[in-house]
Amino acid sequence: MSRYVFSGKNVASSVALGWDRPLTTFFVQVMQPHPRIDGEELTFIWRGTAPGELPTAASAIAIAAEYADLPADIGAMLETDRLKTLGTFDGPAQEDAKPFIQTSPPSIRSEAEAREAGYTRAVVADSAHHTLELLIEPEADLDSIFCAFDRNANEMLHLHGWNFTIEPEDP
Repeated sequence: MSRYVFSGKNVASSVALGWDRPLTTFFVQVMQPHPRIDGEELTFIWRGTAPGELPTAASAIAIAAEYADLPADIGAMLETDRLKTLGTFDGPAQEDAKPFIQTSPPSIRSEAEAREAGYTRAVVADSAHHTLELLIEPEADLDSIFCAFDRNANEMLHLHGWNFTIEPEDP
C-alpha cells in the first residue's frame, strides 16, 4: 500500500491518496476540520474502499485535485506504486478476509436517483463521530450492513447499522 498526504484547500484540511494492492484500487481520503472538536479532523470523502472502485490513478487524482494542490508527477508516482505490486499475492490473512469485503454500493449520485432506486425511507444515523442524513430501503435491517444514500454527500454508503443510533427523520 502507498499513501501520500497533502495539505488541503477549500473545505479540506488534508488529502491522502495512494494504491491499495489487496483491494486493487487507488484511494482518496479528504479530511476537514471537525465541526465540534478543535484540532480533530473528520473524513469528508473516502473513495476506493471497495475492490476495484478506482481502477486508475487518474480516477483518484480527479477527486483529489479539487481539494489539494497535487504535484505534477503524482500520477506517475501512483502508477509506479501499482506496478511494484504486480508480483505480490495475498497472504493467508488477506485471503481469509476477502469474503467479508463488500463490493461497491450502487453508483447513485443524486437524491432523485436514490428515491427512484427504492431508497425512500428518510432516517438520521448518529454515532459518536458522525451524524448522517440518509435514505434507506424501507425494509433495511438496521442491525446489519446495508446500503444507504448520504443526502449531504450525495453518495451511496455501506453502513454498519450496529455502529449507529438510527431514528426516523423529523417531518
